[in-house]
Amino acid sequence: MARPRTRRKPPQQQTRRPSRKQPVLSDRYWDVTQRPLQCLVFLLPMILAYEAGMIALHGNVPEYQRPALAAKQLLQWFFSLFGATGYYLPGAALVVVLLIWHIASNHPWKVAAQPLLGMAGESVLLAIPLLLLNHWLPSLQAVSSSTAPAGRIDELDNLLLSVGAGLYEELVFRLIVITAMGILLMDIARMRQGTVTALAVIVSSLLFAAHHYPPIGVDPWSSKEFAFRAAAGGYLAGVFVVRGFGLAVGCHVIYDVMAFLS
Repeated sequence: MARPRTRRKPPQQQTRRPSRKQPVLSDRYWDVTQRPLQCLVFLLPMILAYEAGMIALHGNVPEYQRPALAAKQLLQWFFSLFGATGYYLPGAALVVVLLIWHIASNHPWKVAAQPLLGMAGESVLLAIPLLLLNHWLPSLQAVSSSTAPAGRIDELDNLLLSVGAGLYEELVFRLIVITAMGILLMDIARMRQGTVTALAVIVSSLLFAAHHYPPIGVDPWSSKEFAFRAAAGGYLAGVFVVRGFGLAVGCHVIYDVMAFLS
């Protein structure tokens, strides 16, 4: 006697998309301080101080007469290739880059308040080796990367340029150059991570030192100053690789400000 056939029920269609789980994040200070949103909140007062200061001091004069930074001019030139212009576009781009990085990392929208104070203190400690390096090697003014027009720049301008140099030089020569080299050499060329990191640190340091001189910067050529800047760039690149973008900027800004005040 044949058994009656039973129809199998079709599988129920899934109507809801599976929720994207957020990664479990460490609460350690070392890890928290390297997250892009934490870095953005830490750097936001510096960005606002520089941009607002430039508006207050030079908002009524044409852009070409305002004190400028070579690294910021590089960013403006890059944006102009795509038809985007604006004196304050690099500052907005810095904020947008960190926000996109945060969203891509799928981190929660949470900022720890206490590590912000630790980041300020650590930036001071990280700046001390640069000050010692400046003492041992040929001295260099903190804001030598500025490309200001002819004329006297007052002390407040120099102080603002000290902050701006830390922001935009780290954005160009650490975050952009080192990250881009990592993608090209490690992800595409399949080179070893250690080799890529060493090459990225060296190349970014040399580019950082070279951009102070023509055709980008305006400083007269000096092999001793180039050597100092390359060494300082190597140190800042190491801070970026080990401790992240926020502390690399903080270290750079603190060094420039302390060197200027001293």
